[in-house]
Amino acid sequence: MKRALAIAVAVCTLGIAGFSQIALKGSWTATVCLVPETTISSTLSLTYTVAGFDITSTTGFGMVGLTAQSFSLKGAFGPFKMDGGMRFEVSPPSYSRSWLTTAFDFAGVGISLLVRHWLPGHWDPLWTGDPCLPQTPYTAGMQYTFTTTVAPLSIRIRFLDCCYGIEFQDLLVTLKGVDLCCGIKYDAEFSFTKLGFHSLVLKGISIPLCCGVSLDVAVTYTVTSKSVTITPKFAGFAEACFTVWGDAVWTTPTWSGIRIDAYRIRCTIADCNYLEYVHAFAPGALTIPKAIRDKFLAACGEYEYLELGFCGPGCCGGRYTVTLRTLWGTVTPGIFGITRFVGTVAIPIMTNFTLNLDFVAPASACASARFCLGWTFTF
Repeated sequence: MKRALAIAVAVCTLGIAGFSQIALKGSWTATVCLVPETTISSTLSLTYTVAGFDITSTTGFGMVGLTAQSFSLKGAFGPFKMDGGMRFEVSPPSYSRSWLTTAFDFAGVGISLLVRHWLPGHWDPLWTGDPCLPQTPYTAGMQYTFTTTVAPLSIRIRFLDCCYGIEFQDLLVTLKGVDLCCGIKYDAEFSFTKLGFHSLVLKGISIPLCCGVSLDVAVTYTVTSKSVTITPKFAGFAEACFTVWGDAVWTTPTWSGIRIDAYRIRCTIADCNYLEYVHAFAPGALTIPKAIRDKFLAACGEYEYLELGFCGPGCCGGRYTVTLRTLWGTVTPGIFGITRFVGTVAIPIMTNFTLNLDFVAPASACASARFCLGWTFTF
């Protein structure tokens, strides 16, 4: 009996000692929305560090249970940096896509390899366009991207396998900061696909006008055409707190002026406190940054907002943040043309616990009310 007890104590001691060596950290984020209907969403992220690698599991939960599952890997193996991940669908359970990239830098020479694998319909939108779609049907896709950089030259070559064998996809050669004359520099991009020459792009050429206004010119040559893109830049005061988004009005072969899509006035008031006003003449124009476009609700015809952000010291060395936004629209607007009031609040309660609150108060019939309470817990 004593021997069995001694063995049990030894096993428990070794188990505790072994567990203490595990470097485990993570976070738990959850949101409970009470209006317009009760919904629950939660994300649990666990990161295990071993031999210089961070292995992370990210699991999403919702009202019906498990909603998403992915794994990622990041670290270094000798002189090689490695980063990868794998995603699964949960309904029905199935593999979705994966990727792995490794990079090596030595004496100013950078070499990297990126490998992507995916099933039909599961290409990541952030990867910009499934290259196997023209070859449908296909059962899986695999892409190999080799990149070599020696300033100012960069060469990227891609190979593609859509279950019909590995084939050349394209070649991109980039030159940065090439001297033209009189102190003018430009960037050049040469693209070549398996069908032959694709395009030659010369860009980064800046033509100063006056009053801090300049034009960035890009010229694109293809086999059958030549196009010129002119982007206005507003220097000086425009870079500080006044920003304009627009493009050149170009009707071949005549340039008739500059189109202004939106402008922003942003004033920083001590630390992270700010006041921001945006007026969009074309709220959906791609020249406007996506972060700005996403604040407008198309159903309300919103085109203008006034946003106030402020912060202050919170618990345990943290900092609370508050963002309040008033938006105006053209579809059944409320008083003074206001469509919505939107707010987000983050308040640190403890060192590793933050309370989150976001709400939408509609001032028009085109918008719906929303009230959500959530938290972020890190460990």
